[in-house]
Amino acid sequence: MRILNSKARYARHCLKVSAMTIILLLLSQSNWGQEKTVDEIVSIPEPLMFDLVRGLGARQGELEINALAEFPLNNGSDRGVDWAPEIEYALFNNFAVELEFPMNNFELEAFKTAIQWTIGSSENKKFIHGIQVLGEMYIHDDITELNFLYVPAYRFNEVWSAIGLFGVMFEFGSDSAEKDYTIILNASVFADINERIVVGVELNNTNAMFQRIDDNEMELLVLPQLHYELEKGFSFQMGVGPRISDSGTDGSGVLRIIKTF
Repeated sequence: MRILNSKARYARHCLKVSAMTIILLLLSQSNWGQEKTVDEIVSIPEPLMFDLVRGLGARQGELEINALAEFPLNNGSDRGVDWAPEIEYALFNNFAVELEFPMNNFELEAFKTAIQWTIGSSENKKFIHGIQVLGEMYIHDDITELNFLYVPAYRFNEVWSAIGLFGVMFEFGSDSAEKDYTIILNASVFADINERIVVGVELNNTNAMFQRIDDNEMELLVLPQLHYELEKGFSFQMGVGPRISDSGTDGSGVLRIIKTF
């Protein structure tokens, strides 16, 4: 009976995600809102740990394959290496989808999918914003997570820019924590050093990569980072920083390798 109930809950979650996808698809093809459609992309770097589904203002046909890895700098035997290959594709102008496979060491832990819709940009091409919806289903536990995020970004000048991801995560399933939601507050500031190099710092109040079974309470990741563009669509991002919570402080090294087409 528990298995049947679990499958029924999962079916309902899938229906909710499918309905949201259809709604966003319709909105992305409509003229809803008074803001100017994104004709020129406002160039904003993507955070390392909590990245976007392609950049805001993505053009139809853009394709990206990347892999993110978080290496523990302490308590390595307990934490393991969290990593995730993912693929991102822009179905339409301003609308992109993502499929991700979160892993811990060599074991697949979950399936994760996301959609992102760019709402529009300002007339002066400094401000751009969008909406991101993520769903993650864990394999070994009866937990499904849904994230609803608002994504504003602003370019101050040729050097400085900032981006945020703000919203809420809801958790469902018999193995979920007593507190079944988390407020998500992420912010990053970047400086473009030249055409190839970007430096910045990212602040996350949740584990954006892999939450596992936790109490959904607040924590803080401070992640200084470097982005470097290579040739032929390759690039990488790397950073080192502490993750601070009530249970203590863990250090992490983070690396993302990216190939765009």
